[in-house]
Amino acid sequence: MKDLSRRSFLKGAAGALGMAAIAATGVSAIAEEKGTYTPGTYTATATGIGDGIVTVTMTFDAESITDVVVDTSTQTAGYGLEKSGDFKEAIMAAQSADIDTITGVTVTSTAVKTAAAACIAQARGEAVEVAPVVEAAAEEEEISDDWLGEAPVFDTIDETVDVDVVVVGAGLSGLAAARAAAEAGAKVAVIEKSASFNVRSGEFALLNGPLNERWGRTGIVDTDVAVNRLMRECTYRNKRQILRNWAVHGWEAMDWWLQAKPDLKICDTTREVVTQEEWDNGILVPLAWPQPEHYDYTQEDFPTFPSSMEFRSSRSDQQGFMAEANIKMAEDAGAEFHYGCFGEKLLQDETGAVTGIIVREASNGNRIVQYNAKSVILATGDNSGDERIMKHFAPEIVEKKIMNMGAMGMLGVDVEGNPISRGDGLRLGAWIGAKVQDFHAPMTHHMGSGMGVTPFLQINQRGERFMNECIPGQQLENQIELQPNQTTFQIYDSSWPEQIPYMPANHGGLCYIIPEDEDESNPNYTDRQYTKVSAKANSYKYTGETIDELLTNMGFEGDAFETAKASIERYNELCRNGYDEDFGKPAGRMFAIENGPFYACEWGTTSMLVCVGGLESDENCHTFTGTAENPTRDLIKGLYVCGNVQGSRYAVEYPICFRGISHSLCVYYGWIAGQNAAKGV
Repeated sequence: MKDLSRRSFLKGAAGALGMAAIAATGVSAIAEEKGTYTPGTYTATATGIGDGIVTVTMTFDAESITDVVVDTSTQTAGYGLEKSGDFKEAIMAAQSADIDTITGVTVTSTAVKTAAAACIAQARGEAVEVAPVVEAAAEEEEISDDWLGEAPVFDTIDETVDVDVVVVGAGLSGLAAARAAAEAGAKVAVIEKSASFNVRSGEFALLNGPLNERWGRTGIVDTDVAVNRLMRECTYRNKRQILRNWAVHGWEAMDWWLQAKPDLKICDTTREVVTQEEWDNGILVPLAWPQPEHYDYTQEDFPTFPSSMEFRSSRSDQQGFMAEANIKMAEDAGAEFHYGCFGEKLLQDETGAVTGIIVREASNGNRIVQYNAKSVILATGDNSGDERIMKHFAPEIVEKKIMNMGAMGMLGVDVEGNPISRGDGLRLGAWIGAKVQDFHAPMTHHMGSGMGVTPFLQINQRGERFMNECIPGQQLENQIELQPNQTTFQIYDSSWPEQIPYMPANHGGLCYIIPEDEDESNPNYTDRQYTKVSAKANSYKYTGETIDELLTNMGFEGDAFETAKASIERYNELCRNGYDEDFGKPAGRMFAIENGPFYACEWGTTSMLVCVGGLESDENCHTFTGTAENPTRDLIKGLYVCGNVQGSRYAVEYPICFRGISHSLCVYYGWIAGQNAAKGV
């Protein structure tokens, strides 16, 4: 199957969803009328993430579905790979393919529903509809390099509204900005094009403050060490003062954010036991705490600073309970939220100051409303869902066909069914002369396979070892993209449980072993850095009792087989010598591959979560004029930015030394933008 454009993919996904819904509805209605299936076992497949095949096998008796097996092993870790059990339970409970889509794994959910519908149709003796594969070349449209286009013109205004501050976007930063501005006494209108607010996951970086004092982490990371690291990882194309102000004052914004949820359960360790009621209400945990016995971030070439935390809950949007609590605080302070509304064009006076915005109310007959305001805050998110913007500012993502979650709508859709991450803020700003930052930073940190990004041996399809495996996910992705067919293999042996405690406490890697007899009824049991040995019994794709058998099962033959075998022998030699003279991997993470059975996981490129790059900004959330050719950088009065449309925070690559740095800066600079916009600072 050829690679599809974003437009082609979304069209195909929508068609698959439609087919699944029709098939499930038809089966349900017929079952009620006749009440029979043809007993037996049926299998069907559908395409999931990255063209990976999802397989569903269903067993029927004459009256019901009696068993379901869902194989999502081809899907990405964190975005479908681990959800096969959830899909099985949902299909068994519904006795139908008409199940809810799991938030965050939309593409895999669609594939499972489509395949399940086909199994049911087979069991009913019905013809199974197979959607034709449309070759990309036949449908692909030429992507113009004109990402900006012309600003819209509005001849008629249906209504005029006067406010102090307009916030465009109700994501994490927009919610913080709305509450901060309203609490500062401003009359605030929030414009959001989705049917609700948008938040996901729950990790936050945090330095110092009362929370870290409680957890015994005050001063555990020096402020300047942390800021300098963030600057280096972004090749000094970002602004240090933006990062330093967050590092010094970010805890103040977090304390303010937490005021909205006074009944929040704050845990003292990562996997502290909580009740189901506490889990449903939402909890806050310190991440990787206590730290692994053998991990000292100060000795790492690529440290993961032990100063992050995570909001957790039973909700699919994880930190949504904090968003709702802060929305209530904002509304109590007078902010008004308008959903299904699109910010279309900024307004300026004769001096160039922003004086408002024209809004299209898609949820209200596309009425055009002019909001006059003293300040406008853009909190519109990133630009990953727009091919033209991506081709212009991050062409490597398009050229290498990196899976783009924003373009797929996996981060959310607006009320018109389009991905929310379409670079609205870039266009709104650029149309009035605001400078877009150079060197956008795609968030492509690899999360590995079933064994995560744990730094076991890696070889490519030619059998060659090609890197120091002890690097974070963002750098791992860079190395994988350089390999033949962008494919690699992670290899380990049966001694892996003894090796895990010596692995780095980085984002996406295993570094804790849970005792086999530990009770799993704790709702806060699961964490990607922790595992029981038994939980990883089937996390590999290939296995063999000998190295030769493993390599054969992996598909190696001829010269590639001999090269792969020699690479493993060389790696084992380096492990025994205690020094990696080939790639410089730390000796404490060098474990020979010698105790069978042996295992391997196959890796490809990861997915891009967002593309971080916005309008050039500063520590006060200001915006500035200019283009790449003429960077005048004069202040644009009345226009502020926060969240992923705030440029100059990251550049070139997303920094990986802090887990949750993106969320943390969103809240902090939403807080700053709201206060400054209300005061006109």
